[in-house]
Amino acid sequence: MSSKGANRAVSDEFERYEKLIGDKKIRSNMSLSQKIEIYGLWCVAARGKCTRPKPSRMRLVEYGKWAAWKKYEHLGKDKARKIFVERAKEILGKSKL
Repeated sequence: MSSKGANRAVSDEFERYEKLIGDKKIRSNMSLSQKIEIYGLWCVAARGKCTRPKPSRMRLVEYGKWAAWKKYEHLGKDKARKIFVERAKEILGKSKL
């Protein structure tokens, strides 16, 4: 498979698991640490490097989301997509659904 074909396959798989992991029933069974990790990986996979300014630590939710995004931005989109899919498979495998 060519590099372009491999990237398309990863992108397709990412989109499939993005929809699955977005299900409210699945998310309700996820731990907070899983949600944070998935969010950070998703941000990098979907948007790339973090472009938002660092929010105040007093704004807990905004700061937590920003920190999760920053944590994984060094991976780049392709690597973040692969890891997102791996984590999503683990979460779905442990899901009680």
